[in-house]
Amino acid sequence: MFRQLVSKQIRANGKRFSSTLDGPAFKPADAAKAKAFKEHALALDAHSAKTAGLWKKISFVVALPIIGITAVNTYFVEAEHAEHRAHTKHLSDEEWPTQYPYQNIRRVNYFWGDGDKTLFWNPDCNRHIREY
Repeated sequence: MFRQLVSKQIRANGKRFSSTLDGPAFKPADAAKAKAFKEHALALDAHSAKTAGLWKKISFVVALPIIGITAVNTYFVEAEHAEHRAHTKHLSDEEWPTQYPYQNIRRVNYFWGDGDKTLFWNPDCNRHIREY
């Protein structure tokens, strides 16, 4: 049944596929070269399987611990920053560090909110003291 459907499809499309249901479409002229090529392809496949296994082991043994150590370090650095932000959050405008002329330049106000705060404004660590 399947064979009839495939042959009917081949006739309908007017195309012949690279292989048939009866066997391979290509028969090598030199059987020795074909055997050598097949052995070489199998050797490459075995070698690539070993190499892929090695890199998988390297990823689990080296990369994952490094990612973990980096995550712990980042946690402590960010905790220190959060503590500093909590301290500066309560400072008045007079006690806030000096703002220099090149900081918080506003040529045109933003069209949202009060026009002073960017989309990434964080009131704990950003402050723009306007001198009107």
